[in-house]
Amino acid sequence: MKNSLLTGIVFVVFLLSACGTSTGGGSSLFQEGIAVFINNNYAFYDTVTSATNSSNYSEIYLARDKSIDEVTAELQDFEQPEKIGERQEDKQVLVYDDQFVILTDDEEYEGSTLIEVANTEFVRNNYNPSFFQGMLLMSFLNNMFGSNDWDRNQQAKCQQNPNNCYGGFSRSGGGYKGYTTPPSVRGGSSSVRGGGPGAGK
Repeated sequence: MKNSLLTGIVFVVFLLSACGTSTGGGSSLFQEGIAVFINNNYAFYDTVTSATNSSNYSEIYLARDKSIDEVTAELQDFEQPEKIGERQEDKQVLVYDDQFVILTDDEEYEGSTLIEVANTEFVRNNYNPSFFQGMLLMSFLNNMFGSNDWDRNQQAKCQQNPNNCYGGFSRSGGGYKGYTTPPSVRGGSSSVRGGGPGAGK
């Protein structure tokens, strides 16, 4: 009887500790490097689906009550990026091998930061080059995307079809038209899940 009671207590303690050890920790598209750190330490918020490939989408996380500079420092403490864009007033870009980490001010929660994790294909095929203006990244991006003029070619596509060009995540949505049925990557709804372009719909 005592052994059964003790076993039951140990099992309950194990379950409680397993459920409450991290902010994130759900399943993610990205299974290595900086993305794992982000998934384990920040609250999952939404997904944004590529306008050119329905199986490719980025993930959005929320760092509540943390500024872009604070989140940048935390990410760099865990792993140094291959390239860091010049800091702009409301955004920052860190490039890790095949992953982009894009930080923007949260328009809903003052002093908080939205974190987007995307792979190279997503950024190359969906982002508007104007998003990266002033960050001193264009030569690096052209080289990374295997083109001397990715920025010019992508800008021309954006002018022809603005709705298929992505200018960064926004809670209010915007004109970007990704696929409208992204695959589910979570077992349940996040308490902070909300709207976004081509996402969560």
